[in-house]
Amino acid sequence: MRKILFLLTLVLGGFNWANAASFTIPFQVNVTDVGATGTLGGHPRMPAARPNVGQDGHTLYFNNVGYDLTLVLLDEDGEEAYTTFVPAGTTSVVLPSTLSGDYELQLYPDDSVYYFYADIEL
Repeated sequence: MRKILFLLTLVLGGFNWANAASFTIPFQVNVTDVGATGTLGGHPRMPAARPNVGQDGHTLYFNNVGYDLTLVLLDEDGEEAYTTFVPAGTTSVVLPSTLSGDYELQLYPDDSVYYFYADIEL
């Protein structure tokens, strides 16, 4: 009975994400370190679990992100075009409609020396 309940929960959870993401374009985020700052005992902290991110126009969708993030968009010249705080559990962020073109999306988990990044087009 527990196995059936577990499988049912797993399927329904996946179904809900599939419905939310059916209109989005999922993309792979990469990970890199910020630098040597913020290390504990000389060893860098491991990155948080890689976030699942999808995009539909100017809306970014997040799935299973259990930590706070700072979202940064860099324009083609590497200049910061937009930044916002994304609390843990947030499922979507609407970016300003005034942004258009190619951007590098950077996601900085709190208390981490790593960040996630991907190229997006708005």
